[in-house]
Amino acid sequence: MITAKIDKSQFCNGDFSLYLTFPYNQTVVDVIRACGERYWNKNNKCWEVPLKKLDYLLDNLQDFEFDITGQYVSFEKPQVVIPEGFEFKTKPFEHQIDGFNYGLQYDRWLLGDEQGLGKTKQVIDIAVAKKMTKGYKHCLIICGVNGLKWNWYNEVHTHSNEGAYILGQRTRKNGNIVIEGASARMQDVLTLKDNPNYFIITNIETLRNVDINDTLIKLCKAGEINMIAADECHKMKNPASQQGKAFLKLRAETMIAMTGTPLMNTPLDLYIILAWLGYEKHAFYSFKKRYCVMGGFGGYEIVGYKNLDELQEQLDEIMLRRLKSDVLDLPEKTYVDEYVEMTAKQAVIYKEVTAEIKSNIDNIKMTNNPLAELIRMRQATGYTGILSSTVQESAKLDRMEELVADAVENGHKVVVFSNWTQMTTPIAYRLAKYNPAVITGEINADTRQQMVDKFQNDPKCYVMVGTIGALGTGLTLTAGTVEIFLDHPWNRALYDQAVDRCHRIGQRNNVTVYNILCKDTIDERIWDIVNKKGAMSDYMVDGKISNANKMELLNFLIG
Repeated sequence: MITAKIDKSQFCNGDFSLYLTFPYNQTVVDVIRACGERYWNKNNKCWEVPLKKLDYLLDNLQDFEFDITGQYVSFEKPQVVIPEGFEFKTKPFEHQIDGFNYGLQYDRWLLGDEQGLGKTKQVIDIAVAKKMTKGYKHCLIICGVNGLKWNWYNEVHTHSNEGAYILGQRTRKNGNIVIEGASARMQDVLTLKDNPNYFIITNIETLRNVDINDTLIKLCKAGEINMIAADECHKMKNPASQQGKAFLKLRAETMIAMTGTPLMNTPLDLYIILAWLGYEKHAFYSFKKRYCVMGGFGGYEIVGYKNLDELQEQLDEIMLRRLKSDVLDLPEKTYVDEYVEMTAKQAVIYKEVTAEIKSNIDNIKMTNNPLAELIRMRQATGYTGILSSTVQESAKLDRMEELVADAVENGHKVVVFSNWTQMTTPIAYRLAKYNPAVITGEINADTRQQMVDKFQNDPKCYVMVGTIGALGTGLTLTAGTVEIFLDHPWNRALYDQAVDRCHRIGQRNNVTVYNILCKDTIDERIWDIVNKKGAMSDYMVDGKISNANKMELLNFLIG
């Protein structure tokens, strides 16, 4: 006889576990060990396995009698109850209705829709419905990317009749809204009970302030904050950081994590998402031990991954993810690789930089991030003025001007991307006649939103210029139908996110993406890595690649 008691989980992930006791039998033990996640409590001679493994145990132990006791748990989805009087302010797509219904069924989950499918609208609609159903007082929005605060502010007013308030916002005499620092945010948190706005918005960095975070925790416990949505939650991936620790302490009745790239870099990025939602009960060290293969010098390097099927199964249970290709009839994307020849003087500078790097290759391979040492080679192919005060030439910028001129003449708006802020100045200078909007990491959130509005709404603004880091995440730039990349990030997911600034809901035209590459240079080899060897570059950026493979990759890049 096997006694199986259903009760709340202690060590296994999930809300409920099976606690198994039986006279010792090797067959039963072998089946339990094959479950993957299981724990043996030597004190009370009891096995704990996730409740979801019940069918597996019954199928594989058919010769044994089970006595199942404990709390009844239904695996059926709760019935969707749309509150009486609820109406969508803006018409949803069918997949957004499915997401809305899903959010009314579950309180803790991950919305992992591909970029551009309208995750923000779905969460806003869910929050409004839950306010009507359960009397929620406030919904807290935590942005993993600082600039997204204004995007949420605008989206709330677009998709609902509720108010939105950014912690620290103050209105100047001229009517402009600005976001002030920690003291203003603290004041807003302390007076949150009196704030009439349902949606309260802030960025993850706010949680670094211990007093603010502690007060937010108290407000959650007191029922003033009933729902939390964490946007771009993969950006909060370090559970040991001050803001990561603070984030993990925040709890509410409804918690929704949001990301379009839930497996963006490594499986370890999932830890903070699963832990925050309450589905991962173990410390980060145990999580890492479970899913990483360690090796290298001293056994401290991650050389591979294991048990990923188990992790994927856990993720699938709590995630709703749809792809644009599956749910929307969006216009197509057309990719064009444009190869240009460097000018003579540009080629000389590129060769000089390359020769210097080759002569120092042994030292470079020992650095934590060898790829950073190659930046000057990449900048030489972009614009020599970054490296030289006398030679200021660029075949890429020459070709960019031609492409922009053709696009504007045909009635299109253009978005131009680069990795470096130093590139945006000469780009904007060359495209000055098109009244460009510019977004880099150096501008504040207020100006960032002004630039977005300018590009989206001003018929005389034909161009948006920006860095991939600042412009490539969270913004809607559907006024643009042509995108130009003057260089590329190492990570394919970052590139795809940037492309999707234009190719998202609201886009009615084909989007053409130009990748400008200097022929026979590091540009071509990086583009090859981004398309075919992305994982290798990820490991190298994170310092998780052997010295032998570092040298192989460096030699490939330098040529």
